[in-house]
Amino acid sequence: MSYDHHDEETLGKPYDGRLVRRLMTYVRPYSRHVVLAVLMLVVVTCFELAIPYLMRTALDDYIVATSRLVTDDGTEVAREFVAEHALDLVPVGGGAASGGGTPEDRDPARYFISAKTLSGYDPREVARATELGVVGEGRYYLADRTFFESRTFDQAGFLEAGSRVGIPVERLSDFTSEDLSELRGDDLRGVATIALAIIALLVMTFGFTLLQINMMEITSQRVMYDIRMKVLRHLQRLSLSFFDKNPVGRLVTRATNDIAVLHEMFTSIVITILHDMFILVGVVIVLLRLNWRLALVSFIVLPITAWITAVFSVQIRDAFREVRVKVAKINASLNESISGMRVTQIFRRETESFRRFAGINHENFLAAMKQVRVFAMFMPLMELASSVAIALVIWYGGGKTVQATLSLGTLVAFLSYVQMFFRPLRNLAQQYGTMQQAMASSERIFMLLDDEDIVPDPESPQRPSEVRGRIAFEGVWFGYVPDEWVLRDVSFTVEPGETIAIVGATGAGKTSIISLLERFYDVQKGRITLDGVDVRGMEKSFLRSHLGLVMQDVFVFAGDIKGNIRLGNESVTDEEIKRVAEYVNADRFIEKLPAGYDEEVHERGVTLSTGQRQLLSFARALAFDPRILILDEATSNIDTETEHLIQDALVRLMEGRTSIVIAHRLSTIQHADKILVMHRGKIREVGNHQELLAKRGYYYRLYQLQYAQ
Repeated sequence: MSYDHHDEETLGKPYDGRLVRRLMTYVRPYSRHVVLAVLMLVVVTCFELAIPYLMRTALDDYIVATSRLVTDDGTEVAREFVAEHALDLVPVGGGAASGGGTPEDRDPARYFISAKTLSGYDPREVARATELGVVGEGRYYLADRTFFESRTFDQAGFLEAGSRVGIPVERLSDFTSEDLSELRGDDLRGVATIALAIIALLVMTFGFTLLQINMMEITSQRVMYDIRMKVLRHLQRLSLSFFDKNPVGRLVTRATNDIAVLHEMFTSIVITILHDMFILVGVVIVLLRLNWRLALVSFIVLPITAWITAVFSVQIRDAFREVRVKVAKINASLNESISGMRVTQIFRRETESFRRFAGINHENFLAAMKQVRVFAMFMPLMELASSVAIALVIWYGGGKTVQATLSLGTLVAFLSYVQMFFRPLRNLAQQYGTMQQAMASSERIFMLLDDEDIVPDPESPQRPSEVRGRIAFEGVWFGYVPDEWVLRDVSFTVEPGETIAIVGATGAGKTSIISLLERFYDVQKGRITLDGVDVRGMEKSFLRSHLGLVMQDVFVFAGDIKGNIRLGNESVTDEEIKRVAEYVNADRFIEKLPAGYDEEVHERGVTLSTGQRQLLSFARALAFDPRILILDEATSNIDTETEHLIQDALVRLMEGRTSIVIAHRLSTIQHADKILVMHRGKIREVGNHQELLAKRGYYYRLYQLQYAQ
């Protein structure tokens, strides 16, 4: 699989099982934390689902804890009702409905039944019993009889029920607030207990949520750390041809922005989705258990909601894709404008640059407004569906509550659960775009990790018994693009301790020779040997440890002077750093710096001159004492004064080492043992400086071009 130029705006599916499975391989080492976080999430969900149920209990058992009178008048319906529900009935004692009463009033057997219990019966059975007078319309509050023993109170209409008294609900207004508080003391204590239970649930919800978030954050950070390290490790293994085809900014985005999106997915989206799914399943189960008929009524709007969500997902996908395309264009335009600001100002192109950016920015504005319109339509529609469901619950459930076949607490709990049910649906829709972006980011990361554009190490590496520095190119053919040869049948030998120079016009293939020797690329035909061993049979680390390369474009890392010479190799002491700096005359400018070798330098060495950076690269290469020294246009950017500083050092540095020098300036290579003249990928001439001048060929013409004046 090739990662070559994968578009930034490409979006994958909102859910891709293949990608998720690969992501899970990074999560697996921390599965214990994830399992604990999910368990805590389940507990938190149960707490949230319990709160409306506790509210129902408070309403039905304490706040509106009423009963209704059941009269067994001897009819078949009454006898069946009493016989079937005997365990739920509280017999009424010797009192009469009218206070004093007559024997005739006491003939029918009468009972109290809790309104909450009654609401759990078959509504048709309750409706029929109510219509026939078996279940009375009035409501009674059952109070402890001892309350009346020390009080003289008009008990007209009260009914005795063993140790309790049935008080008509409308008569409760006759009590003073103090009497009412004492009368309903148990109810008040029950309400207080439930309130404390709800507070305790909320506190525990906070605690478990805090722990769950911490666990997922820790897991996510560890996963992101592992992925970043794997991306960097993989990038270090890739060949230079990969970096030739992929911009640095895009690769940096893989290791930063895309991984940050995955972090958001782990810490926010995944947990939110799991929580919403638990809520949906839990609400459905609770609603069906509370009252399956009312639950089915509230589910009437679900097909419409599903259709709205499906349409929204398609539209938001297109809108989100368009926004990403426009944002990518804005980033590209800004990068180009800022990078080329010098040219823009020199040629007075500010107005044109501003006009072009304004057009791209306006396109992004229109795309963003399209996305806003999609959300602006979806959210009110979801709110409307939720309101319709609530209205259906009030219409159907309210009617059943009036008919006493549904308790008030159950109705209130239903309303809370219905509102809770639609919240996850809104959240799932809102997370759609982010989830889609996370899948696209993970796809791009895995495409990078799957790219195998690698110069491989051999399975059975070979090493010369002693690295003397003999290099041989034998019939080498090479091209960066298939069938477009940069080197054609190149053959030459460099003996140990010999200095050769390679010259030629730009594009002749000089730097390609060095890249093949370093195994940045592998040859397509022929072979390259070091002391008789094919470099393809060597480990790259072993090969490069004996090659010291000084390039034309010197990269200086952020840090200090010592760090840029040592490059993390602590075996290179401070004394050795100073010694190699003196060899290349770099000590002359280093010691003039305020902090000397500890002077801080910024990235790419912007605080150093071109010549100083070049001298620093000489010291860097020689600090590792390589057996083979390679100078790739290493003196092309050095002024005449600096060049004189290093010329005498070069003679000493090359002594005893195999040296390869690539140069445009012929004055730097006149003392080379052998000069190879390259032209269009082939070696056209070989000899020393005087021999090549005498031939009056390619080298002579190059010499004439530089020194004719």
